Amino acid sequence: MSTATTTKRPNLLNRIRSRQASHPSGVLGRIIGRAMVKDTAHSNDRAIDLLSLAESSTVLDVGFGQGRTAELLVTEGHRVLGVDVSVTMVSQAQSRNRAACNDGRAELVHGDGRTVPFDDSSADAALTAHTIYFMDDPLFTLSEICRVLRPGGRLVIACRVTNDELPGWVDSEVYRFFSSSEIEELLSRFAEWRSPVEESWLEPEQA
Repeated sequence: MSTATTTKRPNLLNRIRSRQASHPSGVLGRIIGRAMVKDTAHSNDRAIDLLSLAESSTVLDVGFGQGRTAELLVTEGHRVLGVDVSVTMVSQAQSRNRAACNDGRAELVHGDGRTVPFDDSSADAALTAHTIYFMDDPLFTLSEICRVLRPGGRLVIACRVTNDELPGWVDSEVYRFFSSSEIEELLSRFAEWRSPVEESWLEPEQA
C-alpha cells in the first residue's frame, strides 16, 4: 500500500513542533501537549459521538495525550483503558485523572507505540485520534486494537487525510498521511485478521 506525503519540509521550528507532536517530551513536550488538547478537542469529541456508547462501557483510547478525552469518558460513566507512547503525556494524563486512576475507572499506561498492552476482548469500543501518522506498522497496531476490542466493538479513527489540505507546518519525515482510499484499504485488511469489528473514521474536514 502506498502512502502520500508532503514534499517540502518546513522550517526548523516547525520540524521541532512536528517531532514533539509525534512524541512529546520534556518541558517543550508539555507545552506542545497543552496546545494539542485545544487543536484536537473537536475531533476527539466527534470520535466519542461516533462511538455511540452504551451506559458504562469500557473504552480503549490509543494515544490519549494529556488525558482530556479520558476525563470526559470517565465523567460520562465509562471506564477507560489508555496507552500512549509519551512518558510526559502519561504523567500529565494520570495527574489530570488521578482519582479515576486510583479507583480503577481509568488505566492510563505507557506503551511502545506498536503493541496495545491490554487483554483480549477487554474493551467495548476504541478510539485513536491523530496517531495513525506516527505508527511504524499501522496494520499491526490496528490489529492489536482489534484484539483488545470485543467482537462487534466499534473503532473510530480520527485523522487528517491527503484528500484534505494539510497544515504547512507538518514535517513529512515525521508525519505519514494516508488518503481516504488507503485508510479504507487498511481497515479492510486488518479486519480480515480478527473477529468482526465495526469501523468508523472521521472525514478530513472533521478531523
